[in-house]
Amino acid sequence: MISSPDWRLCLVTPPEFEPAAFASLVARLLAIGDVAALRLRLPGADPRQISAAVAALAPVTRQADIALLLDGDPGLARQLGCDGVHVAPTAVRAARSVFGIDGTVGAACGNSRDAAMTAADDGADYVAFGPVIGDDAVMRETVVDWAMAMLVPCVVAGGLSATSLPTWATTGAEFLTLGRALWRATEGPETMLRAVLDARRKAARGG
Repeated sequence: MISSPDWRLCLVTPPEFEPAAFASLVARLLAIGDVAALRLRLPGADPRQISAAVAALAPVTRQADIALLLDGDPGLARQLGCDGVHVAPTAVRAARSVFGIDGTVGAACGNSRDAAMTAADDGADYVAFGPVIGDDAVMRETVVDWAMAMLVPCVVAGGLSATSLPTWATTGAEFLTLGRALWRATEGPETMLRAVLDARRKAARGG
């Protein structure tokens, strides 16, 4: 069971997809329950491909009243009407200058508290720690310490699964992210998301 209700779920897209079909899937997922944001991550895609993806996804996220964030390119994100951008800690200041105070600027800080401090000082709206697996995995204590001491919200992202979510749900992180595990779920993305959100609701009721 997911042990703490004090977090919200974010989704990160697969690295490639057919825009119309994927937008339809996202619409079905967002109808299931509370999701805070969708992060568009298309490594290696050209601006035309990114534009097509945003054109398909933006109406869906607007309808659901959630943020659509683009990985890596503040100028393109602003041009395409995204709600914000997800960048390296060293790029936060430049991204903030593009978006001003209106857009969301998040920083991918890996396993580094120092990188997160730099990003927060430069105006990040959130810092993201992760992945949670592999040689460069963030330590749970890093997230716990940040969540306890800092006002800038933190996100746990990279390698989370339905099995590992309960461990990270007790860190105090404001947001947990599902990506590959959701899209590749053997039971299907909709069934997995429903189970995760049902567990969160059950935790909120203390059951």
